Amino acid sequence: MSSGTTQAAPNERRARTRKEIKQLIEERNSVLSQYYNLAKYTEEPDTDLSSTIELLEEFCQDLVDYMATGHFEIYRRIEDGNERRDEISTLAEKILPRINDTTQVAIAFNDLYDDTSNIESNAIDQLPNYLSKLGEELATRIDLEDQFINTLLTASNRPELTAVSA
Repeated sequence: MSSGTTQAAPNERRARTRKEIKQLIEERNSVLSQYYNLAKYTEEPDTDLSSTIELLEEFCQDLVDYMATGHFEIYRRIEDGNERRDEISTLAEKILPRINDTTQVAIAFNDLYDDTSNIESNAIDQLPNYLSKLGEELATRIDLEDQFINTLLTASNRPELTAVSA
């Protein structure tokens, strides 16, 4: 087996990890932008209900996509027990339960507001309160994700020791 073959797998994993992180951050930025637009819009007096519903639909879809990217692209290998780097596994044990909590809040928000065809006026009236709670959870999630991303990138940039290189 040539040394080029043994290096290909780690390099491919690093490239995939960077791509997944980039996708997560792009989706996060989109969600944050829509969140701020929706929050600002709901605070304005005499907001148009149809415009609010349109913003809400787009926001819910992007929110679900962002949550799914984190869980299915970034955190899945940890949850499946496929992470070999101790520092990442240790950090994941510490922060993944809290990240999962933020996901549950986002899912509850989505469940309440995703089906806008039968949305009740009470739900619209409560939107600023629910957005505030969701905003706090998103801030927590972003802080935890950034810790995780930084650890992933730092660990990914270190050369792996193998029997050949040791």
